[in-house]
Amino acid sequence: MASALALHSDRAAMIGMLVAGTVWGLTLSAGFFINALLNCGPPCPEDIAAVTALCIATGILTIGPLAAFATLR
Repeated sequence: MASALALHSDRAAMIGMLVAGTVWGLTLSAGFFINALLNCGPPCPEDIAAVTALCIATGILTIGPLAAFATLR
């Protein structure tokens, strides 16, 4: 029973880490998109994709562990 509970906690922490990092990355990339749209005009689709991928990866690596730690507490 205890091992099943530990596995569930790890799975919940990982899901929380991925969700929190992805949401943070999408929010940040939306802010960058709006900033570029207002200052320079519409950005290229390649720029949007690159910035979004980088923001999501950064969110998962930075905000994700904080969310996982909060889940395990």
